[in-house]
Order: sequence, then C-alpha cells, then structure tokens
Amino acid sequence: MSAWDGLSNAAAVFQLVGVDAGGLIARIRQAAQTAHQNKKDCEILARRVDTLAELLPYLQEREQEPVAMRSLARLEEMLSEAHDLVMSCQGKGRTYRFFKGSGLADRFRHVERTIDVYVSLFPMVSHIAIASRLDNSASSRSSSGHSHSSSRADGEEEEEEFTLAEITAATSNFAVVLSDGDSATVYKGRLHDGREVSVKRLRPGRPGAEDAFFTEVAILRPIRHDNIVRLVGSCAAADGERIVVTHPCITDGSLYDHLHSHRTSSSPVTASWKARIQVLLGTARAVKHLHCHAKPLIIHANVTSSSILLEATTSAGWAPRLSGFGASVWRAAGVESQAVEVVAAAGYADPEYCHTGHLKPASDVYGLGVVMLETLTGQRPVVTVWDDGSGNMVPMTLASFATQSILDGRLLDVLDRRPVSNPTTCQLEPLQLVANTAAQCLCFHGDNRLPIADVVANLEQAFHLICTRGHF
Repeated sequence: MSAWDGLSNAAAVFQLVGVDAGGLIARIRQAAQTAHQNKKDCEILARRVDTLAELLPYLQEREQEPVAMRSLARLEEMLSEAHDLVMSCQGKGRTYRFFKGSGLADRFRHVERTIDVYVSLFPMVSHIAIASRLDNSASSRSSSGHSHSSSRADGEEEEEEFTLAEITAATSNFAVVLSDGDSATVYKGRLHDGREVSVKRLRPGRPGAEDAFFTEVAILRPIRHDNIVRLVGSCAAADGERIVVTHPCITDGSLYDHLHSHRTSSSPVTASWKARIQVLLGTARAVKHLHCHAKPLIIHANVTSSSILLEATTSAGWAPRLSGFGASVWRAAGVESQAVEVVAAAGYADPEYCHTGHLKPASDVYGLGVVMLETLTGQRPVVTVWDDGSGNMVPMTLASFATQSILDGRLLDVLDRRPVSNPTTCQLEPLQLVANTAAQCLCFHGDNRLPIADVVANLEQAFHLICTRGHF
C-alpha cells in the first residue's frame, strides 16, 4: 500500500485527537511541489511525511488504546511545523526572511530528525502494539496461570507472553549466565515444552532500556532467518522487569568470546580459518536479509563481534546468529539515510555517521568490515600502539591500524597466526579476498562501501576456495 492510498485512513485516525492529518499531509506535499525556495529540502521533508501517512492506517485497530492516543497526539506539532516550514518556501516574503534569518536549513534538519526518530521508535506501529498488548495481558495471564500466545495472521509460530514467575522457573531462578553486559544479562533457560532458550534480562532503570526492549521485540517478531536469533516471547512485568526470550539457546558464546577471551583460547573457531570465514559469511547473509528482504527493511545499527552468537552444528560447522537488536531501526520509506541517535561500541563507529548524524545501511557494512578485521587479525576493535611522539602506548581503532597494511599488500603483517603459523601463497588467496572486502567496507563515505550483496558474494567465493583446496 502506498502512502497516498492510506491518507483517508490516516485522516480518520487523526480526527480522534483533533488533527486533520490527511489535510496537513496533502498540503505539505502540494507546497513542496510548488516551492520556489529550498525545493530539494521541501521534497525530502515531504517524503518524510509520506512515511507517517504510510504507517498511520495500521493504528486504526488500536485507535481507542491510551498508548496509541498519546503517540498520535505527539504528531500534531510535528506536522504543523513541517507545514509551516514548506509554506515559508513559497516566496521571499516576510515569513521566508524570518525563517532564513533564523537558520532555515537547520530547521529543515530539525524537523526531518524529529520525524525520523519518531518513525525509528514507532515503525509499523509495532511499539504501540506490543506495549498495549503486554500491558493488557497481565490480568488474563494471572487468571489462567499460564502464558498466552499472540496469534499470527500468517500462520507462523506464535509469540508467547511470559510471566516473571514462568521466566524464573525456566531459568532455575536465573542460575546459568551465558553473557553479561552493561545493558543486560543473558541466562540459559528451558521452557515447559522442553525448548532451550536464551533469556535476556534488561537492567532496570538504565536510560533507554524501555525503548530498547520494545524495539527489539518489535523488530524480531516477523524475522525468520537461519542466521538471526528467533523471538520466542517476552515478559513485561509490573515491577519494571523487561525480558526477551529467543531461540536457540546459544551456549557457545559470541564471536568476540572466541577471538579474544582467554577461556576460549582453544576454540575450534580460533583454530580454523574455515570456521572463521563460515561465521563471517553467515553474518553477512543475516545483514543482507535485513537490508534487502525484511518487511519493513531494517538497519541493525549494532553489528559487532559481541552481537554475533555462535552455535555449533551437527555437521561440525558453526552457525552464527545475529542478535542485539535493541538499537535497530526500520528504514524510512523514500530516504537514503535517517537522522537517529545511535551509540556505537568502541571501534565500530561509522565515521560518516559520526560526521553527519545520519544512519544508513552502509553503517552496518562498516561494522561488518570491523568484524572482518577482528576475524583476520585476532585483534580487538580497539588496539594499543606505541606513539613515538608522546613516547606512550595510545589507543587506535583496528580499522586505522590494519587497513593500510591490507591496502599496501602486507596482510601478513597483521594476520592472526593461530590457525596457520606460516600460510602459503595458496592459503593466503581466500584470506586476501576477505581482507580486500573488509577494506572496501571501511571507506569513510558510505556510498563508496561495498553493497552488502557484494560482501556476501566475496565471502562465498573465499569460503568456496577454502573448502575446495582443503589446505586449512
């Protein structure tokens, strides 16, 4: 359905809060088409508004719910400001001079950022749907004593809504810790039907934890991919507990653990180039699914070695499962980048995003490029090097440390020697292909980075070379 097909529905929804959304959106579009000044800015802003029109019809099902009403009310000021802004560009009258004198370009960026942030937190109204569903399900769960499942129109597996008591029982009172981070702790769990699951318990009170919870649940609900964790259910207890339950239960740790932790120094992943490239290939396929096939399309915004969980398979291989979707965003329709606030892990920050504040799919490609360097070099995303000028050890990103050696054809200078101490020229060929791919993922400008489809193709070729030659 196009944005304009939904305008009548959008108008009906907005009338509930006293806003003529359909009329405002139509006037914004018309004003953008006839603007005499800042025409490109007006057209970009109109496309942002189109995104709102496309999302709004999905709210009709929940138009009487308090959460939906509050979210809709926030849009009145946003649309009014957008309308005033594009109207100011119809000529060089007093209004135009006022806006221009106070920074017209900055005002466009402000409104665009406001809309993009709103869309990123509230795409396809999943945030409202989940929040209201979890809030309203407590009484029905307590009356039955069992978790409820939300039905899916497409016949897929149902998502369960767990009570805190059920989670406590499934984890044996949170006994087995799989991983522990600043934002959450992940525990091993076993459900009543025997399924082993990962139970991610967010730290209460952490800034942004509530949004991260609803975003992760909303993003993961429709995703079905072999290299992405699968949502089983969630728990939103009255005392503020926020828990996400995913399958399968990953007890083998993350790629970061295998590459950098002392306790996994004898890891089969660490010891095998075939296993390492297999993990990179599966991760790239997961990112490609998000960028090209998910509905709606998704920017992960947190592709790191810590977010890549590893599962040993029966075929003696390793299946990576991409996780960590709390910072992910849906891609807004008709825009190349989105002005959203993302806090990147040290060493993974996309330099273009840091410069512009605009997130794009290429930001995920940059993160994947850093992960490739970690896998090739065995080094952490931030390394310490000797600085002759200061006479001290100083921190440097792995991207800065290793990329120049790769571009100069000196891969051996930075290559991890744990799998093979003295690789032959034949053995180096697939690794050089991976290294060159990583370097192309780390360009400053996102438009110069490899498309994710090309990254997948290169990794497939490298993996094929390793498998057919059998030298590893």
